[in-house]
Amino acid sequence: MNATTSDFKGLQNDSDESDEEYTPLYDDTDEPDQRTARETKGWNLFREVPVKKESGSQATAEWIDLSVKILKLLAYILVFLAVLSSAVIAKGILLFITSQLKKDRNINHCNKPLALDQQFLTTHTLEERVSWLWAAVIVFGAPEIGVFLRSVRICFFKTYRKPTHLEFFVAFLTDTLHTIGIAVLLLFILPELDVVKGAMLMNAMCIVPGIFNALTRDRSDSRYFIKIALDIFAVSAQVTAFFVWPLLDGTPILWWIPMACIFTSIGWWENFVSTPDKDSPAFYRGLFKLSKELKTTRYYTQRVLTLWKIIIFMACVMVSLHVQGDNPFAFFTSCSDAFSARNYSVHEFHVIQGITRDLEYELTGGTFDLPASYNSSLWVALIQVAAAYFCYASAKYACKILIQSFSFTFALSLVAPITINCLVVFCGMRNSNPCAFHNSIPDYLFFEIPPVYTLKEYVGREMTWIWLLWLISQAWICLHAWQPRCERLAATDKLFCKPWYSGPLVDQSLLLNRTKEEDMEIQYENLETTLTEDISEIDKDGTKDYVRPSDSITRIYVCATMWHETKEEMMEFLKSIFRLDEDQCSQRVARKYWGIHNSDYYEIEAHIFMDDAFDQSDSNESSTVVNSFVKTLVNTIDEAASEVHVTNVRLRPPKKFPTPYGGRLVWTLPGKNKLICHLKDKSKIRHRKRWSQVMYMYYFLGHRLMDLPISVKRKEVLSENTYLLALDGDIDFQPSAVTLLIDLMKKNKNLGAACGRIHPVGSGFMAWYQVFEYAIGHWLQKATEHMIGCVLCSPGCFSLFRGKALMDDNVMKKYTLTSNEARHYVQYDQGEDRWLCTLLLQRGYRVEYSAASDAYTHCPERFDEFYNQRRRWVPSTMANILDLLVDSKHTVKVNDNISTLYILYQILLMVGTVLGPGTIFLMMVGAMNAITGMSNINALMLNLVPIAIFIFVCMTCKSETQLTVANIITCAYAMVMMMVIVGILLQIIEDGWLAPSSIFTVVTFGSFFITAAMHPQEISCLLYLGIYYITIPSMYMLLIIYSLCNLNNVSWGTREVPQKKSMKELEQEKMEAEAAKKKMDNSSILRLFGNTEETSGSMECGVAGLFKCMCCTNPKDHKEELHLLQIQNSLEKIEKKLNNLGATEVTEPTINLRRSSMGLRGEQLSVVPEYEDSDLSADIPRDERDDLVNFNWIEDADLQKGEVDFLLTSEIEFWKDLIDTYLRPIDENKEEQARIKNDLKNLRDTTVFAFIMLNSLFVLTIFLLQLNQDQLHFKWPLGQSVSILYDDEMNVVTINQDYLMLEPIGSLFLIFFGTVMLIQFTAMMFHRLGTLAHLLSTVQLNWYFVKRADELTHHAKIEKDAISMAKSLARADVAGTDAAAIDEGDVSRRRTIQQLENSRVSKNDAFNLDTNFKRRLTMLENADPATISFLPWLSSDLIERRATLRALKARRESVAMERRRSQMQTGRPSAYHYGIPGTSGMSGRPSGVYVNQGYQPAPLQDSDSDDSDLSVNGAPIGVPANNAARPSVVRFNLT
Repeated sequence: MNATTSDFKGLQNDSDESDEEYTPLYDDTDEPDQRTARETKGWNLFREVPVKKESGSQATAEWIDLSVKILKLLAYILVFLAVLSSAVIAKGILLFITSQLKKDRNINHCNKPLALDQQFLTTHTLEERVSWLWAAVIVFGAPEIGVFLRSVRICFFKTYRKPTHLEFFVAFLTDTLHTIGIAVLLLFILPELDVVKGAMLMNAMCIVPGIFNALTRDRSDSRYFIKIALDIFAVSAQVTAFFVWPLLDGTPILWWIPMACIFTSIGWWENFVSTPDKDSPAFYRGLFKLSKELKTTRYYTQRVLTLWKIIIFMACVMVSLHVQGDNPFAFFTSCSDAFSARNYSVHEFHVIQGITRDLEYELTGGTFDLPASYNSSLWVALIQVAAAYFCYASAKYACKILIQSFSFTFALSLVAPITINCLVVFCGMRNSNPCAFHNSIPDYLFFEIPPVYTLKEYVGREMTWIWLLWLISQAWICLHAWQPRCERLAATDKLFCKPWYSGPLVDQSLLLNRTKEEDMEIQYENLETTLTEDISEIDKDGTKDYVRPSDSITRIYVCATMWHETKEEMMEFLKSIFRLDEDQCSQRVARKYWGIHNSDYYEIEAHIFMDDAFDQSDSNESSTVVNSFVKTLVNTIDEAASEVHVTNVRLRPPKKFPTPYGGRLVWTLPGKNKLICHLKDKSKIRHRKRWSQVMYMYYFLGHRLMDLPISVKRKEVLSENTYLLALDGDIDFQPSAVTLLIDLMKKNKNLGAACGRIHPVGSGFMAWYQVFEYAIGHWLQKATEHMIGCVLCSPGCFSLFRGKALMDDNVMKKYTLTSNEARHYVQYDQGEDRWLCTLLLQRGYRVEYSAASDAYTHCPERFDEFYNQRRRWVPSTMANILDLLVDSKHTVKVNDNISTLYILYQILLMVGTVLGPGTIFLMMVGAMNAITGMSNINALMLNLVPIAIFIFVCMTCKSETQLTVANIITCAYAMVMMMVIVGILLQIIEDGWLAPSSIFTVVTFGSFFITAAMHPQEISCLLYLGIYYITIPSMYMLLIIYSLCNLNNVSWGTREVPQKKSMKELEQEKMEAEAAKKKMDNSSILRLFGNTEETSGSMECGVAGLFKCMCCTNPKDHKEELHLLQIQNSLEKIEKKLNNLGATEVTEPTINLRRSSMGLRGEQLSVVPEYEDSDLSADIPRDERDDLVNFNWIEDADLQKGEVDFLLTSEIEFWKDLIDTYLRPIDENKEEQARIKNDLKNLRDTTVFAFIMLNSLFVLTIFLLQLNQDQLHFKWPLGQSVSILYDDEMNVVTINQDYLMLEPIGSLFLIFFGTVMLIQFTAMMFHRLGTLAHLLSTVQLNWYFVKRADELTHHAKIEKDAISMAKSLARADVAGTDAAAIDEGDVSRRRTIQQLENSRVSKNDAFNLDTNFKRRLTMLENADPATISFLPWLSSDLIERRATLRALKARRESVAMERRRSQMQTGRPSAYHYGIPGTSGMSGRPSGVYVNQGYQPAPLQDSDSDDSDLSVNGAPIGVPANNAARPSVVRFNLT
């Protein structure tokens, strides 16, 4: 750096790019604004430091962050308790069921209902055992039925792969053995054991996973032998379950335990087949491949295997009955008796001491028959099924929001100990008092109680201590569940190897089924692989199919389209880009210097595509200059950077590139990312937003990706992880908003596009209306589309598109179609973002909506601007939805996320949109009838008048007139709507709260309030509900009419500015105006009555295209016109002959005063007169300009004095080919334009006619039904009024009930809008749960469930806070380390003079985040305690801070050493993803000679590369050894 303190010791330069390349220092001493720090005078040291503004996306939301953290804490606790309690209940109930299956089991019975001084016991009958066998079947079969339904749904509505015969056989064999193992455990083994031993035995079901763990360990791991020893111990511990209790108990049936354990654990073998390495045997590689293929075909096979497993289990039930000596078919024949009223017998007994001194029972003869609770087994089974499913759902939720270690693994690991302790307590209570659960559990039902032993005897003699070995071995085998590495909101198929759970063994199945994620940490040297250089290299071993880890890095191309944005709008967009640049830089430096691997890491490259960026030069019509919007963008860059970094920032002037489409400006941002502005010349390339999108799609996905000489596999991975972030030029967002969209993309590979929550920004009534309209649209409509199908429109102002989806057939290619039909102009060009999403949906991709991803955009603030915007949106929306509905059969077949029900929902909304104006019209008629008391006929006619007038105006008048009339009618209807509010209140008072209108009103507004309460951050939107309500007639009736009546108007309508016109165009307009004036004079009213010399012509009149009347006169003789035409031809021939003889027209030269351009050093020359060019000076030689070499806009002083560079030849050829193929400006063919204009008019007429007829028929039908409501009505069953009359003479009481009549219009509202509201409200609730899960997954609690700061090692602190530490060190306002930081302390303690003196050196210092990071890190490593004390994020203890700083230094040096070693091994230096910084992949010079007078080179220290080793006489190649500044000269040879 030029300006550094003498005591600063820089870091060793271990990067591949110079950190000084962005230093905005200049040597131009003649211009005050170009002075360096050394030239700054003392009188000009006073500073203006930007203050952080809190608006839009930067608004303070601390209470929201705190609320989310509190919710995260509650989620930890509640989900933990939910998983633990439900799993304990499910396991306990399962043991309760198995305890009732043993034949001839004696159960102590409560003596309270019989005799208090006696003891009683009972024995289960066959019917009782059959009922509990059915309960076991339900417990096992319920999850299988769930898998069956899920598989059927996926196979019917989504794509699937059919298995091969081998794959189906393996799946069939695995599931069959797994089912047999569970059946043996439940039906044979557990009934023979007491419940405590049964609960213990369930922890010995991991034998097969343990064996696979041992066989698939990574032999290169340094701790391999320790891990393999622990694996052997775990397997050995599991094996002890095979013989411990069979030997002790001696029951033959217990020898089936090995079969039960092995067969049951076989069901989870797939999850423990790790990824093989190159040394793995072929058998293991085949096994791994088989496990992956089984997962892809699982849903197809489970359609059959789920039912097969239920059949197998029921067969095992019959076998168990046979083994116990009962009739196997009694399972079916005794079913009716088992679930009907029946009795059970209770026998009196007393206890005696047997010969072996053990206690024995002796019946005394007393017997009682008591009624049995025959449906108890069903209720118990249903409780177990509900508890197991709740456990599964809670466990899955814990994994999705990244609280797995505590709320999933720890909770499930505690299930067995807590269950055993609860069982011991319950059994002890029942053993000591048979009536302990008299009022809660039937007296004849209870667990199999362990024998009465002391704790020492039970643990020692019964060998129950061995359960601790099983528990520990299970924890080791399931160790992967303690170390989750899944992404946020991961799909169920990613979280679990099998998509469901096992009902009897819910805790073991969840732990063993939790997917083992493979470690895939990408080293920094792999991150630096470029698309333009390294990524295209063939691997040294000759294999091009090798997919590098860096290919999976998230790469984001920010693509913003600009047109006529204001400075404030540009400012918001640029601030968002600078925030994104800062966030990416902090992640990059933390990974680069500290080796921190963050799953959210991404790379960005920002691009702006500015339409119509050039104007004609005032001095020369043949040359172009950049327009005022480009200059505004250039002048706003530094201001935006200063506001983001809260310090004065000056970026290096943009590098200028001539391009075939116009030009390009390239900035290097403080975080070393690029911001590239593509200046489009509409005379060279098509303008408008859709063609800009085509431009960047083909550039990034075609030229920058598909043209790479790499393998197809690598391109596949790259395209899947390359995203285009489509933005508008006024968008405002935070980096977290992009991260949330990327989360959705990572979660679902079939996701083609994702959009966020758009917040309109503006002031005035129209902006306030849009605040509530956007809120309702996102809260209800978009959330519903997301939940029940797909979002139909991902708005172009803030959306993320997957590159692979755009590259698919019939998407990007079809998006380039030129509109040649009337409907194309409506569907393609008026709503390009909706059409692009329609193409994605029709190709099978999903489009989603994230409510947590917030973005802010400027909205129209004037009534006419809003109407013109919606004039584009409404027809394009209807056209694209109709296109989707017409092609619905194919779309449903191709797209897994769009179903027939979703299509019906869209049809319902389309009908509501078309008939909406008629519905609003009827509502206004009814309101005026109810409020004013006028008849329905009069109310109809009164409302019909303004609507008819507006339709007539829209069909005949200009747009300005239409908007004026619409504004007037809107104001009138707003007053009427205020009357409607009063009428509704009066109607509610009159009819009561149970009337249909009252219920509908309460439900409608209540749903709005509940919906807003579910969005607490946006609850302020309810303030604008009143404005939304009073403008309903305008927005849902007048706006639809205006949009359809102007269907033929395909202009943009917003951000229109007057275009600068050439002299030729001005002369042409003048001639046309004179001709029009002459024509107007000839067709005046007086001439209609004969006051004219014309004897020929015609007169016509009509209303739009509905009818036309034409009156014609007889034409006169055309001899005079023919004679004049002959004279004109003769004059033209004479003029041509004179030109051939060399005659010239002599004109007087006129003097034009203009200022000459500046010299290289800024010297001003005197103003001299110059003559205009004329034909007399045509032989004077001129400078021939080539737009790709010596383009004239380079010398524009407003573009700053940046370097000039040129594109690679290959990129130039790409742009030329692209323009020739798709983007060449459309020729203005008058005949074609006339045809399109006529077709658009015909389309407009047809559409308006159909629209008016449909609404007229609808209104007429409903109105006639309303007039005859006495004959045609429904009686409303609620809210009827009752009157009681008593007749004294007749002594009769008469009760009259007056029912409210439900009118036809009322029933229509209730059915239609009620259905839509119910669907949307329900979908919104579920979507809010998903959004809450997404938010919780992004929150890290640093003060709960983590070690305290003093308990962490120093390296652990770095791992934990690396990103925030890197961001703090890189930014400009680090207190205590940067003198430029603003002092906001007490006024009396501010050191103003000292700060001003400190700023003398650093006034125009370089601002580069990477440089700041390294400089400040070095300062901290060598700093005194005073400097360290300014950094409280290190530690509260000074010694701890110093130790942490030493750890930072050691970690950085270790990472740098490892990277150098890697580079030495590969034999090549690491590169950057987007090319060498400063070049952007744009280098190389085309042929020609040009001296750039608009470029002043930066100092030597500000070089673009870090190739300091390549030097000549001590100076880098290409730079003079004496460092003298000189003009940039490009020399080449002419061929």
